[in-house]
Amino acid sequence: MIYYKRKLDWSQEFVDNNIDIIEENYKKFPTKNRWNCNVHTMHDDDDHYEDLLTIDFAYLRQEYEKIAPDIARFFGMKEYHLSDIWYNYYKEGQYQEPHMHDGEGGVTAVHYLLFDPKEHSKTEFTDGDKSPNIQQGDILFFDCFKEHYVPQNKSTKPRLTVAFTITKHDIR
Repeated sequence: MIYYKRKLDWSQEFVDNNIDIIEENYKKFPTKNRWNCNVHTMHDDDDHYEDLLTIDFAYLRQEYEKIAPDIARFFGMKEYHLSDIWYNYYKEGQYQEPHMHDGEGGVTAVHYLLFDPKEHSKTEFTDGDKSPNIQQGDILFFDCFKEHYVPQNKSTKPRLTVAFTITKHDIR
């Protein structure tokens, strides 16, 4: 499996500044998502939910845009675009079903914001490929057509990731 992994030093500060908002949203909608799974998710374009508070998605986009040229080069993309951005917040018993991202041949990103390798599962792949060792603050990029999932969280500690896709072409 070809992947790209990098530590993002600003991860903990982002969590500290946004976790109260995520917790409030979770209390209102513990299983809000667009899929067939049991996870709390919010997208940067979820403005039709009046009762949700918004985390600082603009900051996330700004920071991810800074590293996107390196990622695009690594994966051989001449033109690229960042998709919508969303967070996934897993409390005990929650999971993400097997899925792929529509990235027009691009790459999926998973940023591990609250992640304890002794307590939480890494992203798993249905074809048996293994994720690299992951630490809190790491961001992992892999082919968007790679089917992946998150096993049920057996920990009482929440697991928080942010995900997005870098599409191979500008599809705006």
